[in-house]
Amino acid sequence: MTPEPPCEAFHDLLRGMAALSGNRIVADVARLYGKGAPPDLSIACNHKQIASKQWLVEALAGACPKPSGPVWVLGAWYGVLGAMLLDDARLAIEEVVSLDVDPTCAPTAEILNHRHVAAGRFRALTADMMTLDFAAQSPKPGLVINTSCEHLDDVPGWIARLPAGLPLVLQSNDYYREPDHRSCVPSLDAFREQAGFAEVWFAGARPTKNYTRFMLIGRR
Repeated sequence: MTPEPPCEAFHDLLRGMAALSGNRIVADVARLYGKGAPPDLSIACNHKQIASKQWLVEALAGACPKPSGPVWVLGAWYGVLGAMLLDDARLAIEEVVSLDVDPTCAPTAEILNHRHVAAGRFRALTADMMTLDFAAQSPKPGLVINTSCEHLDDVPGWIARLPAGLPLVLQSNDYYREPDHRSCVPSLDAFREQAGFAEVWFAGARPTKNYTRFMLIGRR
């Protein structure tokens, strides 16, 4: 028997895992691979990325399960976090807006989240989070999520431009060795000081092999 090409074999493997687990996100990822997924989707869906996002979903379910408006995910890449948020029954999210500065991300994010696009609960935008006026959006965001604060040049300056009282979920880390990490923090206390929240509903640290990831949920 002639073996399948690696991509086709992986597609079949994902379809099998989706059938075995009944997980709709796995089925959506399999569908995306069948349509031609970007090569780095495997990075967006690796075990470290998924564990970090699952930690966020778990914390959000306890701290802010019912945002009062659309949830904006910034630096959203291929929309994996949006898919996880919309598929969790503990969260009452009316819509996810998946935003990334890379214009190649939106089409993939919409294919991955095709069920939620059809239901009017997901849309992908191409824009720079550093220049976007969140106060001018209609409807107004009910929650803004930024899991890549370490990549920003000025975290306090960015937060200061957001509407007062806006609920936020922020993640950062202490991985200073990465050249593109410009705003790492050495500890959870340092991250709290950097963020300057008016209210903190959740604060946590998650150690990994090479670094510690920090997360805050609260109100600006």
